[in-house]
Amino acid sequence: MFSLRTVLALILGSSLCLCPFLCGANPKAPLGILTLAHDARLNEAAAFPGLSVFEGEEVSTEPEGRLGVRVGRTTVLLAGSTGATLHGIDNGAHVDLTAGTVSFNSPENGIVEIHAEEAFLRPEKNQLTQAEVSILAPGVLQIRAQRGDLAFRYREEFQVLPEGATYRIYLDSPAEPEGSAHSDAQKPHKLRKVSYFVVGTAGAGLTAWGIYEFAHSSSGMESPAKP
Repeated sequence: MFSLRTVLALILGSSLCLCPFLCGANPKAPLGILTLAHDARLNEAAAFPGLSVFEGEEVSTEPEGRLGVRVGRTTVLLAGSTGATLHGIDNGAHVDLTAGTVSFNSPENGIVEIHAEEAFLRPEKNQLTQAEVSILAPGVLQIRAQRGDLAFRYREEFQVLPEGATYRIYLDSPAEPEGSAHSDAQKPHKLRKVSYFVVGTAGAGLTAWGIYEFAHSSSGMESPAKP
């Protein structure tokens, strides 16, 4: 016959074993919450508003889809035909963009970092920032700096993109235009590997520009060559 002390010990041991199940199967706190979901997916399942998003989860949209997620006070929106993976960072979110277009709105003391085609983009200052990043093709990005300056980094290249403009950025572009007859003495001291073009204002559509052509200079933003 069991003593009272033995029975109490068995009850206590059973309660400790069941504690992880009673306290919840997932001890990690959600990274964010979906605020908008239309023709969208969270991992492999259909997404809908109110779903929690956890560290490292994948989100994607169909061609006509949209998906919005709130991480703290920061909001991230995926346009159609977009895929991304979400991660948490201090005071914000890190978005690994694999295809399509993502836009974000980050408040003061809030950070969104976009990783696309090995390039990184984030607010340049601690201020309200609104921007949009698109992968147009392998090695080609388009960035709309709607509000707040943006810090752009690609390998050893760093550039500040001032607010109020739309930029088209070609990564790993040739050191000089094809067919150039420059001699070694005429080549710039530092050859650029990234080409920046201002193609319109952040709040308007892109300005029309002709045949794709690289323009290289030692400093400053570059405008597209006129057809």
